[in-house]
Order: sequence, then C-alpha cells, then structure tokens
Amino acid sequence: MLIKSVFSFVILLSLAAVSKGQTQNLLQNPNADLRTANWQTFGEASIEPCIGNDLCFVDRNGGHFFQDVTLPESSAGKFALLIGRASAERINPDGSITDLPYLYGYMMGPSPTREETILAYLQGQGMGATTRVRNDWVTLWGIFEVPEKTRSIRFFLNQALRNGLPHNGSAARFDNVGLYLFSTRKDAEFFVSQY
Repeated sequence: MLIKSVFSFVILLSLAAVSKGQTQNLLQNPNADLRTANWQTFGEASIEPCIGNDLCFVDRNGGHFFQDVTLPESSAGKFALLIGRASAERINPDGSITDLPYLYGYMMGPSPTREETILAYLQGQGMGATTRVRNDWVTLWGIFEVPEKTRSIRFFLNQALRNGLPHNGSAARFDNVGLYLFSTRKDAEFFVSQY
C-alpha cells in the first residue's frame, strides 16, 4: 500500500499545476483500494495484489470492469481524458491483441425511447496496450471532446480479443485509472505527458 500511496502522491504533485486545478479525478475508487466499490464487474474481473500487496484491477477471459460517471452540467465542449496504467501477462509473438489491456468508453445522453443513448464511442488513440514485454506497466489514454447533451461517461477496463485467437486465462491489469475534464486538448495532452 505504501508503494501505491507514494506513486499516487508523486502523480498528484506533478499534475497539481495543470490547468488551474482541473485535475480532479471523476472516477471513484481509481486504485482498487476499496476493492470493487463503485465498479460494476462482468465475467472474470477481480481485485488482486499486483506489486507487493498493492491492489489492482484484473481482467481474465474477457471479463471487465465499468463505472458510470455523471458529468458536471458545464462539460459540453470540454475534453475528457481517460487514462490509466496497465500491464499484460500474455504477449503474443505474432503481435495479436488477445488478452492485452485496453480502456474504452461511451459518452451517454438523454433518449426519447429509453433512459440514455450512446452519443460517442471512446476508442483509439493510446487506449490499447502496445507493449511487447510481459508485465511491463504502460500508460493508456485517450482524449475526446464532450458533445452537447452528454450526461455521463461509462468508463471500461477491458481485455482485447482477436478473432481466431481465444483468451487463455492470462491477466490484463489496471491501476491508477482516471477520468479528467480539461478546457483544452493541449491541457489534456500536457497532463498525459506528466502521468
């Protein structure tokens, strides 16, 4: 727990000056310190020790975590940053994405026929792990402009799957995940560069 606390403190210090205090993490329980509190799980998604006794989010066999985050009313036109640290237990020699960790999301808004509808899919950029080293921790991230009428973001911690190459029980791990809002893309990019 001490290693994670020191790491989190260093991140907070290095980011304190970014965008005049716009660095509030909108995710609840972003480090798994409260186990699965505030997260929904699907399939083989668990909380496990990762480095020492520090806890992290772990997906296996296509399991995943997600959390719905209600945005402030003034969010339209701002830039949402989805970010986190991740590592893969399985690295495929052919470069396949199967079992690699990736972040994903939806921006959701009102719908005339149901509670909410998906306004935008949040994928691409640096949201998927590209590491070629087992258990190497890398930063995953994506920056997206918030469209009008967006009420919430659904933030996923996923495990990739390539057609024809099934999961084999290997772990995709996540820690220090975050959802932040910035006034400009440049501010969000600076935050990523310091993470």
